Amino acid sequence: MIIDGLQINDWSREVIAEVRSGGVDVVHATVGVWEDLAGAMTRIGAFRHLCRHNADVIRIVRTVDEIHAAAADDVLGVVLGFQNSSMLGDDPEMAGIFADVGIRVVQVTYNIANHLGSSCWEPHDGGLTRAGHRMVAALNDAGVLVDISHVGNVTGRDAVEASAQPIAITHGNPAAFCDSPRNKPDDLVAAVAERGGVIGCTLYPLFMGGADVTRAEYCSMVASLAEAVGVEHVAIGSDAVLGWSPDSLGWMRNGRWDRATAPSAAPSFPPWPTWFDGPKDFGSLSDGLDEAGFTPGERDLVLGGNWLRLFGEVFPS
Repeated sequence: MIIDGLQINDWSREVIAEVRSGGVDVVHATVGVWEDLAGAMTRIGAFRHLCRHNADVIRIVRTVDEIHAAAADDVLGVVLGFQNSSMLGDDPEMAGIFADVGIRVVQVTYNIANHLGSSCWEPHDGGLTRAGHRMVAALNDAGVLVDISHVGNVTGRDAVEASAQPIAITHGNPAAFCDSPRNKPDDLVAAVAERGGVIGCTLYPLFMGGADVTRAEYCSMVASLAEAVGVEHVAIGSDAVLGWSPDSLGWMRNGRWDRATAPSAAPSFPPWPTWFDGPKDFGSLSDGLDEAGFTPGERDLVLGGNWLRLFGEVFPS
């Protein structure tokens, strides 16, 4: 079973077909970043509408049993998640309410600080706030996986220690491989693994060194990480961005807080490497892992088995 730990696509039937063409069985799909409560519910409703009208190829999954059922029915299983917690407000009860409508992953912060903690881009990381500690506990109780991909390192470490359940870096790489604030230092990666969590190595070009990084270099990084923290804690979170118009990246990164002053200043999507241009190339990635020395069993853990284990520990049965 191939499970992608993070995609932030603009979903359509065509995008579903492209994802499936790479053999992907399950995707953790972002359905909220900058939205407030009403906006997040609208995004969830739109995804439910998509699934209802394309039930032959896609469905929302909330448990491991539902993941297996979707795979048996040959449809794409989608785990819904937020890449921010702003839509939860300051009420821990919202963790359970969103879980009830299908949210199974929540990232503590996105690209700016919020009332729970700091992002990786902040000049000062104040750590997990008192409200953040309460929300992490509420997410644990609701069976929602805590994600620290865009979270500051101090806040991320606090989240690891505060969580009663294993947590994840759904899409990020070791900073030693690509020096970016979005990537994680060795001590934080190790802490996630030591508590049973999973690191989803990302293929987003800006956080693996650009489109010129070779498959051998990337897969060697994955192998080195597996050796350092244990292969059972390493997975893939591609951070695929299918279906968007070229001018969408500015909103995705910055929301309303840092609008570009001119269209020419808006960021554009970076080029991807030829060996992985999106989820359709999971076969190429699989070949690269084989070449990097993973056994078939280890490769299958990285491509999906480790996410399935973590989901089974955190999601309700």
